[in-house]
Amino acid sequence: MRAAIIGTGYIGRVHSRLIRELGGEVVAACGRTLASAQAFGAGTAYDDVDAMLRAEKPDVVHVCSPNHFHKEHVIKAFAAGAHVMCEKPMATNLDDCLRMIEAADSAKRVGAIAYCYRGYPLVRELRRRVQTGDFGMLWRVSGLYLSQDVFDPGKYVWHFAPGTVGGAFALMDYGVHWFDLAEFITGDRIHEITANFHTRRPHRLWTGEAGQGPCPPGKAIEAGQVAVEVPLEDQADLLVNFKSGASGVATIMALSPGNPNHLSLSVDGDRGGFDWLQEQPNSFIERRLGEKCIRDRNPDRLHADDRFSAMVPAGHPEGYLDAFRNVIAESWRAMRGEKVVYPTFEDGARGVAIVECAVKSAKSHRPIVTQTGLL
Repeated sequence: MRAAIIGTGYIGRVHSRLIRELGGEVVAACGRTLASAQAFGAGTAYDDVDAMLRAEKPDVVHVCSPNHFHKEHVIKAFAAGAHVMCEKPMATNLDDCLRMIEAADSAKRVGAIAYCYRGYPLVRELRRRVQTGDFGMLWRVSGLYLSQDVFDPGKYVWHFAPGTVGGAFALMDYGVHWFDLAEFITGDRIHEITANFHTRRPHRLWTGEAGQGPCPPGKAIEAGQVAVEVPLEDQADLLVNFKSGASGVATIMALSPGNPNHLSLSVDGDRGGFDWLQEQPNSFIERRLGEKCIRDRNPDRLHADDRFSAMVPAGHPEGYLDAFRNVIAESWRAMRGEKVVYPTFEDGARGVAIVECAVKSAKSHRPIVTQTGLL
């Protein structure tokens, strides 16, 4: 695949590496400035998306720009005849997600979302075992996404501004991953959500450094710095009900010291249960009445359609980049016309819809039924 990347930050570099590992070619990269695109070090450098698409005519565009640019960049990529791999969250609001789906349909192109955690072999195994009834009827689906990313009170990121991230911070940045993981493994849909939001560090200082985004509203102080009152949550506590009748709780937290990326899922059914932690992705705990068993990753247990996800034999650990590569690989297969399960634009839109329902719930202090029936 001839790939172009929009966005030259950390996640764009991850995409660039994995594109090359899959045998693709990064033909171009477009940054906010030409200097940032040149420093990216892959493909021809651009600072104009339209010019890049006209000149390079890529097979696929990997959209790694900030959230509020996703709709614009995705629609332009489809109009240029390319498929799209878009970073999460899909957009800042559901209406934009729906416009992006319409653009994909009109262009007859595939849009995929970078829900990278689907790519772990054990996630695939657990999904299959739920499908075959190994754990019975599911009763409880719970979990955590704990990060220490913005624990430092001196740190400011562009995600704090509603205009760039959307209607929530923790849920848009972390929560959509948990929602997708829970729905993907269980094969179920979140039907109703009750949310409680907190902003534990409401006072932040914007200094204009790289990664902080444009100057936000606030009180200007010395040396061009701005004191900002953060309007979005950094902790979300959720009660979730699934369409099948399963229920559970999830906490999404961006200020959890000592937890760089603690994403977990815990499930109970009427025949057994399991616990999986992304920071230790090569094993899960299987539970039955009166016993627990640690199951290590073993490619021999995988369904034939999932064996591509395990690159090395049992006893050899695989990690985040391997999982991410698997998701891109499967999405590219869909773009080539193969019938595979991959994170679709409908999946991306559903995540944003769930976030919007959580925001409504937190404001109204009541449960909200998710309006995702068409997705």
